[in-house]
Amino acid sequence: MKQTILILAILFLSLGTLFADQLAYISKSDAEKAAKLITGKNVVLFCGCCDGDTPQKVKVLKAEVQFTNYENYYEVYITFKNAAGDIVTEPIDLAYVWMLKKKKLQTIGKFLGLEHDFCMEPHL
Repeated sequence: MKQTILILAILFLSLGTLFADQLAYISKSDAEKAAKLITGKNVVLFCGCCDGDTPQKVKVLKAEVQFTNYENYYEVYITFKNAAGDIVTEPIDLAYVWMLKKKKLQTIGKFLGLEHDFCMEPHL
């Protein structure tokens, strides 16, 4: 009985990570396209698959492609000014970065035709 409860607990805790990092490690080509697409643009950072995440509107000052040192995968790092006025650089997951297209928010992954599940849209 204790083993069943332990297995169920582990399974339940892992459900929250099923969608994490969907489009964080991507091909060099997709990373370059994404970096070019979002440089200088206003985007919304929002993980719809993460509990309690709040949408954050930012202007991408710079986007860079970096090798992950894992197999043949790359990441996109963005530099932006946060709400406190600090300049921040961080890696992004294209499933959770949003941009307007025809007055509707879409993920960068959708812009690039990459399969993913964004879980839920940000409400601004």
